[in-house]
Amino acid sequence: MTSLNPSKSSSIKYTLYASYLAAIIVLMDLTSINIALPTVSRYFGLTMEQVSWLLMISMLSASSFALIAGKIIEVWGAKRVLIIGFFIFMIGTLSCFFTRNFEFLLFIRFFQGLGESLLYVVGPAFIRQSVAKDKQQSSYGIWMACTGIGIALGPVLGGFLISNMTWSWVFLINLPLSIIGLFIMLKVKWPQKLRAEFHKTDFLGAIYSFLFLACFIYGLNMINRFGYSSPYILFAIAGSLLFLFLFIRREKVFSNPIFDLTLFSNRNFSLTAFGFFLYFVVNVGSRFLRPFYFENDRMLSTETSGLLMMVSPVFMILVSPLAQKLSGKITPKSLCILGNLLLTMSMFMFAFWNSETPLWSIILAMTLLGVGMGLYYPTSSFVGM
Repeated sequence: MTSLNPSKSSSIKYTLYASYLAAIIVLMDLTSINIALPTVSRYFGLTMEQVSWLLMISMLSASSFALIAGKIIEVWGAKRVLIIGFFIFMIGTLSCFFTRNFEFLLFIRFFQGLGESLLYVVGPAFIRQSVAKDKQQSSYGIWMACTGIGIALGPVLGGFLISNMTWSWVFLINLPLSIIGLFIMLKVKWPQKLRAEFHKTDFLGAIYSFLFLACFIYGLNMINRFGYSSPYILFAIAGSLLFLFLFIRREKVFSNPIFDLTLFSNRNFSLTAFGFFLYFVVNVGSRFLRPFYFENDRMLSTETSGLLMMVSPVFMILVSPLAQKLSGKITPKSLCILGNLLLTMSMFMFAFWNSETPLWSIILAMTLLGVGMGLYYPTSSFVGM
């Protein structure tokens, strides 16, 4: 087998470094903003429902844009995509820091979600396309570890900045990292030509996907405000079903779909996708509520709240490498079941938290969650791929 020339090998190495940093940035952004929500809620005088959009708006644009982001990477190459993603994050973090208008803050977060999508998708895509097959699993393992580092650092750094500065400083966490990412990519001298197939990309399918998610999330978020029978809710749910139908029909007939629906004919992929959906609904939903419990009910400082939020990702980082070793002795199915059982136990404990819950019980629940994540995420990802 012919070895890579030094120039290309160096470019792959630096691009991998930048994609690892990108994974840290994206997860650190989400978790640091999460820890800031109670403080932002008090500053603007918003309800929990209203302030939740600060987190959801970027996740909405990121998840909607993720489908087309993969195609952009294929056409433009990882170097251009990473540079654009880091630049969007730089502009977004600076803009969020200076604004004091919540509506404009939401607009910036939506824009930032586009960069978030590019930075998060590029890692797995680049590893699959450019890294040697015998090194792909280890590279993906490092990338997964970097997501855990981002989840762990976000709450503690965010809590420290909010407790010692102001809430707006939490947005600057990723500014130096984005600058470092741009500096790394300047070292990549990998000439890549734009492919001509960009005009064949299914932009209409991406729009249908975005509108489906937007209507669905809006409808769920506003149920408590308007009620199940409200015309606003019924219209939003009907719109989401309509755009989902249009998206599926478009992907079935388009020659170059942004999402290959035939993947669901693979049993492992379909079960993994459904499992991840359920896991994230439960885990991310409870993660959103925890800072409000720590600060509003237990009257803990934001810094202490950040430290408690750090417990789960730390255990996830520690357990994830063990999951790969255990997979040789225990079947992946058993590891996934065990991970789900630990998640169930932690959520059961969360459900009974109150102002009198002892600290050891809180830490135990967060530990069980972290161990469950460490077992489930890498094992399920490996099975699905």
